[in-house]
Amino acid sequence: MGLFNWGAPFIVHFLGGHWRRPEAEQLARLLRSFVPSGGRLLDVGGGAGVVTVQLMGALGAEATILDRSPEMLARAPDHPRLHKVVGGAAGLPFASGSFDAVVVSDAFHHFGDLPQVVRELRRVVRPGGGIAISEVDPSGRRRLLVLVERILGEPAHFFAPAELCRFMALQGVSGRCFKLNSTIYLFVGEV
Repeated sequence: MGLFNWGAPFIVHFLGGHWRRPEAEQLARLLRSFVPSGGRLLDVGGGAGVVTVQLMGALGAEATILDRSPEMLARAPDHPRLHKVVGGAAGLPFASGSFDAVVVSDAFHHFGDLPQVVRELRRVVRPGGGIAISEVDPSGRRRLLVLVERILGEPAHFFAPAELCRFMALQGVSGRCFKLNSTIYLFVGEV
């Protein structure tokens, strides 16, 4: 956790840019069936809101970023339809069925108790809503990132795409995995 507090400026400047417009538009297209215009989106582990802001615009949605790092949240833009909440993924501070969809972008591998996290994601999404998780493919070009995160003591639960699909199905969320770009893939499932 300390990494994201003291490293917030570095992380936002150097690592936040891999979410380019085409990737965000593809994610928005996949979420459109879950999030109506004016709907509610939750970004768990959303940091400075790089992905969230793009999705808000593309979907015409209201969004909430939840992150454990106040320093990361402080770097998210101020916007009347964007809410920032400090908190953890294993105990989401929201009522059941509060959101049309939940996004976890490049953060799922940081969470400790993944079955509990998925239970919480399912709980806060309305029936028929969606869960989208973008992750680094550990077999791809980002192997060094996987190693560095493990050295720094992060949980580093990296799944290959097929493994994440199987894991999510075991947690009651069936879906599909899509290649987003050369290093990132996306799981999208329905609650």
